[in-house]
Amino acid sequence: MSGDARAHERASRTRRRIGAHRRGRSGWSLRRCLAASLVSCLCAFGRLASAQESPAIRSAVQLAAEGRGDSARRILATELARAHAGDPAYVEALFWRGRLATSGDSAVRDLRRVAIEYSTSRWADQALLQLAQLAMAASKPAEALEDARRIRRDYPESALGSRAAMWAGRAAFEMGDPATACALLDSAKAEAAGDIELVNQIAYHRSRCPATLAGPAPGGPPQPAARADTTAAAQADTARRAATAPAAAAPPAAPARFEVQVTATRSSRAAQAMLERIRKAGMSARIVTGADGYQRVRAGSFSNRRDAEAAADRLRRALGGHPLVVPAS
Repeated sequence: MSGDARAHERASRTRRRIGAHRRGRSGWSLRRCLAASLVSCLCAFGRLASAQESPAIRSAVQLAAEGRGDSARRILATELARAHAGDPAYVEALFWRGRLATSGDSAVRDLRRVAIEYSTSRWADQALLQLAQLAMAASKPAEALEDARRIRRDYPESALGSRAAMWAGRAAFEMGDPATACALLDSAKAEAAGDIELVNQIAYHRSRCPATLAGPAPGGPPQPAARADTTAAAQADTARRAATAPAAAAPPAAPARFEVQVTATRSSRAAQAMLERIRKAGMSARIVTGADGYQRVRAGSFSNRRDAEAAADRLRRALGGHPLVVPAS
């Protein structure tokens, strides 16, 4: 190679390194998630291998376990070209191509197809869990929460229900909704009782939940005589109030317990724009600014979760995105 050619090659390598650096830290996070996903898949290879129906795909996953990812992906490409779209072999190959992808965009594209186009396949719930993990790595907790919740909503018998609850809880924390997060983590803990490793992971994330106080006062329960005195005093006070007070007014209506959170953003302009879109769609809306600086755009005021879920579906169709039901604040 001539001196000019060597200099040109060195300059090209330098430009590639600079370009890789400029892609930013978010790319690093997503690549780490892909690597972690692959490692978790391969460390459990003995269990997963029996799940593959196709010998070719079983071979591909084995090659990936041995560090020969390029060879594994070539096999999967061949299987996809050979199978008919929609056949079990095609969906299986599509799922594993997403699992073994080297870029976040490729992984999301394949896994999303499995979850949406082939939602009745045996791989759909696993694809949704992978999508939730990738969304968290890409700092998209709303997407992660929606994907994880869909597992629990659409696949109630899935063995991944407890893991989905854990990831949904983590996403809710990132969205500034600890009440929802802790409820999901409690469900995950109850459902994962036989999986010690998963229980430990859930406990770690559950430690972010605020402590709840319960139990009797330090002095212990009151004695019978004290209880009698207290009852008599309360009865006398009630009679006195009834004699002197005007007719009682009707009790106030119970406050709404649920809202639909449509988006969370740090941009006041984006939050205001979404607020106007929701109002034009025929719903009341407001902006809730949290201590973390995020402006949460919330729609409606609902006394039960069913009505709130129905409103979330309407907003999803009208505005897109991933509206989710949250407790009213």
